[in-house]
Amino acid sequence: MPKVVILGAGLTGLSAAYHLEQAGFFDYQLFEKQDRAGGLLRSFQQDGFTFDFTGHLLHISDDYFRTFLQTTANLDNFNFIERKSGIYLHNQITDYPFQMNLHGRDASIIYECLEGFINRSQSLKKPQNFYEWVLKYFGKGFGKYFFFPYQEKILSFDVKKLMPSWTGRFVPQTTLKDIVYGAIKSKTGVGYNSSFYYPKQGGIEFIIKKIIPQLRNPLYLNHQTSTIDVVSKRVHFDNGNHATFEHLVTTMPLNTLLQQTTNASHTTWHQASSKLLCAGVLNFNIGFDKEDIAEKQWLYYPEKQYPFYRLGFWHNINPTSVKQGCSAIYGECSYLQGSKTMKQLEQLEHNALGKALETLKLTKDNIVTQKILNLKHAYVIYDQWREKNLLKLLAHLHEHNIHSIGRFGEWKYSSMQEAVLDGKKVAEQILTQLGHTPIKRPRAPQQTKGLVI
Repeated sequence: MPKVVILGAGLTGLSAAYHLEQAGFFDYQLFEKQDRAGGLLRSFQQDGFTFDFTGHLLHISDDYFRTFLQTTANLDNFNFIERKSGIYLHNQITDYPFQMNLHGRDASIIYECLEGFINRSQSLKKPQNFYEWVLKYFGKGFGKYFFFPYQEKILSFDVKKLMPSWTGRFVPQTTLKDIVYGAIKSKTGVGYNSSFYYPKQGGIEFIIKKIIPQLRNPLYLNHQTSTIDVVSKRVHFDNGNHATFEHLVTTMPLNTLLQQTTNASHTTWHQASSKLLCAGVLNFNIGFDKEDIAEKQWLYYPEKQYPFYRLGFWHNINPTSVKQGCSAIYGECSYLQGSKTMKQLEQLEHNALGKALETLKLTKDNIVTQKILNLKHAYVIYDQWREKNLLKLLAHLHEHNIHSIGRFGEWKYSSMQEAVLDGKKVAEQILTQLGHTPIKRPRAPQQTKGLVI
């Protein structure tokens, strides 16, 4: 019986395994439900194009994370890229972020945003939802033209029921000086994603492929969990295998985890799973036979007539991802998980593809290749129920030595950097609880010990 079982070989799960091994601890097993590791950090090659499971760009602000990437993947294998993104509104493209880049907008929009900011509500000491939060910090104009419609599109959720606790570094604050400056001249280099790294070859999965050879323990693929017995501390898999544990690290979506638990003392776990709301994403990837179809790396589309909330342009992010003489895009449409039938999703896909071609002034004849992905877990919803109950749920799981971590395990917004740090943190916590003394060891050889399928 391994002391530690890790469910999920995405970046968070791999990080947990890596940091256990770095401390000289090998009494663990790592399981992945898919036929290869990576989770959402997977890429695929098709007809000379490389696509990711929607857009994933690497932002580094933590020294340890930088060291980790240098050690495992070597940052020389990445391009450092300055962001060139924009907002598509009223048939105009202006730079992102909207709250600092009104330059080029109609005078009426500039006036409305300025007036709204100057006269924004001072009485909202503690905004009760995202709608009020925007009114407090940005005003009605910015809310009307960007924040409200865009956030409802990306989450398929009412902004008056959305809590603002997620905003943090994801929504840059602004000042009157910034707004006036941005109305005269575009303001760049703002926000956590003002620059990023991206692999020179192989798509974002390059990172995963570099981490796996660092591990000495095997990775067990094609292991989809069916039930997790909290009392006997046993994980059952659909293929008939099982694993017992002292500590369970799980990166699966928290709602799925709660559904799969059995013999739990907290009988409300199954009911709680249905209260955790999440937006799924239809991710369409298309390669075209025309070059340079756009100047930006990605564009945001807040208006309702566009089914997608974002289009990204791979040829402007990493030219090696695109067949020579061609261009490629990824598009994203959101839907509230469980709210649409398969027929409705097919109609959403049809409408999005048609509108994308129309917007880019292309036709079906220009399409070289395309692939549609349905990402059922994409953006967790920060609603009031989550705000009141999430920490209690995670604490109850922890009482049973179940560590639910990562973007979907902790039901939060997070980046690749946080995924690695989450894995490191849980490894350190478990090692402390087990009384394990860290052992400094050399790096693993540059080949995997073998994948167990």
